[in-house]
Amino acid sequence: MHPRELTEILASIVESSQDAIVGEDLDGNVISWNKGAEKLYGYTAEEAVGQSIWLRIPPNRVDETTLMIERRRRGESIDHYEIERITKEGKQIQVSVAISPIRDSSGQHVGTSTIARDITDQNRAEEARRVSELRYRRLFESAKDGILILDAESGQIVDVNPFLIEMLAYSKEELMGKELWEIGVFQDVVASKAAFIRLKEQGYIRYDNLPLETREGHHRQVEFVSNTYMAGESRVIQCNIRDITESKLAEEVLKHLLAQLKTRTIDLATTTQQLWQSSKLATMGELAASIAHELNNPLAIISLRLESLAEELANDARQSHALEIIANEVDRMGKLIGSLLRFTHHDQQEMAILDIRQEIENSLELVEYHLRAQKIEVVRDFAETLPNIQADRQKLRQVLLNLLTNASDAMPEGGTVTARVRSAESKSGVSGVSIDLIDSGPGIPPAVLAKIWEPFFTTKPEGKGTGLGLAISRRAIEGHHGTLSVESRLGEGTTVTIFLPLTNSWPGDLAENCQDANELLLGA
Repeated sequence: MHPRELTEILASIVESSQDAIVGEDLDGNVISWNKGAEKLYGYTAEEAVGQSIWLRIPPNRVDETTLMIERRRRGESIDHYEIERITKEGKQIQVSVAISPIRDSSGQHVGTSTIARDITDQNRAEEARRVSELRYRRLFESAKDGILILDAESGQIVDVNPFLIEMLAYSKEELMGKELWEIGVFQDVVASKAAFIRLKEQGYIRYDNLPLETREGHHRQVEFVSNTYMAGESRVIQCNIRDITESKLAEEVLKHLLAQLKTRTIDLATTTQQLWQSSKLATMGELAASIAHELNNPLAIISLRLESLAEELANDARQSHALEIIANEVDRMGKLIGSLLRFTHHDQQEMAILDIRQEIENSLELVEYHLRAQKIEVVRDFAETLPNIQADRQKLRQVLLNLLTNASDAMPEGGTVTARVRSAESKSGVSGVSIDLIDSGPGIPPAVLAKIWEPFFTTKPEGKGTGLGLAISRRAIEGHHGTLSVESRLGEGTTVTIFLPLTNSWPGDLAENCQDANELLLGA
């Protein structure tokens, strides 16, 4: 081939190259500029030829470029050197350059050839990958879940994070390179190589509640999730192991608390039923006493008249027999009335020294669930210092529960009940405590308010109430020598006020006197 033809072929190769190929003399001035250089730097050959190398050098690279010029003047070759250059538009780019000396036919060093390739995007991608790997590594190292990375082909552990090392009490060296089924704690997860093969085929396995025993013998409950993905050229399996021991314990505690709540709810229902039964018995007692007293006197008169008739008809066997039958029935009725009177006999109150605030708290505790279900908030407004009182705990609790239930029924859409307790004096100057139960309900109309103390009067739906609660409560409070009153305004709610004296003693022979009176009536 003719040297000229060879030169033309070489020039064509340089001109068509995608890399920027620039020829420079020993002073650093451009003597050749190919299409690749035009594309990379933005200057045409006409603009670049004759210009200095400094045309492409960023200001911050002056010192570095000066050293490279010195090396090129000495005829040194430089391979794959990464450096920054600047384009015609002022954009800084990163290039990989290879610099070689240009020699004439006599071997004299006359210039340099620079081949440059734009690696800006490549470096950015590499930096992004490096940052991503660093971020992943930081997450991997700081994760509060255990992480195992396995080679998907061999099942060998290729990485393990510090959290899992600490949880299992193994060293990293003891885990790395081992097959998963060789690690004792995972025998229940992957018991054989066949199971591992299934794991690879499915690509995803999850155990929601897996028991693990650490190397030190501690039992842990874990959530085990594995999935596969490609990491570069290799497929790996990542196993995430979350310690759920504490959450399981919390779940058990919650179940225990719910069971306790259920038990307390049942106890509350039982207590409420017992108190309601006590109210019904008290009502029956009042009715029985009224009936017994009304019947007892006429029955006594009938008994006396029968005795007189029996004397007059003593010689008439047929009439005497008839009178005897009547007398037996009258006697049976007397016994029934006696039973009614004994039923109405009130047991002597069991008086005790009480902290009224504590009694209110105890009563609120019994209805707490019901009030919360009704969206009723309880506000406690207790004086800082209050004297103790003398009262029957059970009767007082019955009254408080009755009034709290009434307040709840008055606020079906929810509201507020305020329990306010203060030291107070009665109108007669007796020292005691005042208990106000204030609801935020709609209030009681004046016409209804005038009838609330009447037995069997109620505004509640049929079957909801008997209309005896307030009457029974009032009788109980008056039995303590106290008072029970109600104030209400429409749209402003209702206030029930209880006054109880500090000391409350029954006359020592009152119960005996009541019993003696009943016995006199029975014997009349």
